[in-house]
Amino acid sequence: MGLRKMNAGVGLLVTVLLLAHAISLAVWMLSRGAVPQMENYLPWILTGATVVHALVSIGLMISGHKGTKNHKSKKYPKMNAQTIIQRISGALMVLFTWLHIAGASGIMTPPQAVHAIVPPLFFILVMVHIAVSTGKAFITLGIGSAKLVKRADIAVKALCAVVLVADVIGFYLHVC
Repeated sequence: MGLRKMNAGVGLLVTVLLLAHAISLAVWMLSRGAVPQMENYLPWILTGATVVHALVSIGLMISGHKGTKNHKSKKYPKMNAQTIIQRISGALMVLFTWLHIAGASGIMTPPQAVHAIVPPLFFILVMVHIAVSTGKAFITLGIGSAKLVKRADIAVKALCAVVLVADVIGFYLHVC
């Protein structure tokens, strides 16, 4: 199994765990803490899988740019725009994930103004990254036909939008 396929598989695992974490968090916040969050060990599994995915992605991104002087990027502008969004959101997620873990574990307590802005930005980054990356992972792994991948991509984007709205509303209801 190639490194890209392994990374796509880990990326899909991270996607499932992230969506479960985001949905659990949204339900918890919208219920004002009445419904418990996911098991305590699952976020740590998510963290470990995310670290592996991030490190391999960074390595693949760096190795993919070596010797690309004749790259045919103009032939696929939409795909390239999604790749740029995927890479920028992924890179920013690395920073925001460390801030999220530091804040959630109590290592760091940000000022209220920062706390009111940063988590919703993190939610947006995560959902955008998932929305542009999942279909690519299916293609890399050879899962399904083009028609199935397109339908799954639309379904994932719709799910990300719903989860994003629920998380942001829940965050502001719970925190503010």
